[in-house]
Amino acid sequence: MDLLLRVITGLLSGYMLLLFIRIIITWFSSSNFGKPFEILKSITDPYLNYFRQFTFLKFGMMDFSSIAGILLLVILLNILNTIASYGSITFGLILAIVLGAAWSAINFLLTFFIILTLIRLVTGMLNATKQSPLMTTIETIISPVTNFVYNKIFKTKNITYTTCLAVTGTILIVLLISGNAITSYLAKFLGNLSF
Repeated sequence: MDLLLRVITGLLSGYMLLLFIRIIITWFSSSNFGKPFEILKSITDPYLNYFRQFTFLKFGMMDFSSIAGILLLVILLNILNTIASYGSITFGLILAIVLGAAWSAINFLLTFFIILTLIRLVTGMLNATKQSPLMTTIETIISPVTNFVYNKIFKTKNITYTTCLAVTGTILIVLLISGNAITSYLAKFLGNLSF
């Protein structure tokens, strides 16, 4: 049984590596990688396409379907590794693993948006009047978040964009810190459940 679990986790880890390669290659869509790329697509795209059909995984110009696909594999790997290490697993531990993996994805996204918001805030405070392609891209990525904050908090008030960015960054940081604390507590609680 232990050998079978290790073989399965090895195969899943190898498949995750192929998924990462496939995702990175999509960033260079204008390049032609030939037959090896076609083989890679035939191995990875059916799995990734399953997650691409869920519209809630698309947020503005960003598509998180690949992250969802990898997240599912991470959860499976963690469950299988736990079974291989301890010989069994509880439902509470499975819930703790799922919670930890989900929070890892959310944590990554929050950190990503915090960094982009802070970059945009600093460039705005330095009065960088010339919009570079990088700043335009950052603006496009963070605009759904800043628009949400503006519409929920400042809709009837006249504020500067810099203020909205500062408040958005602060909210994201508070969410990150409080989310880490809550997730850590819940994961310990769930991991200690005996059923």
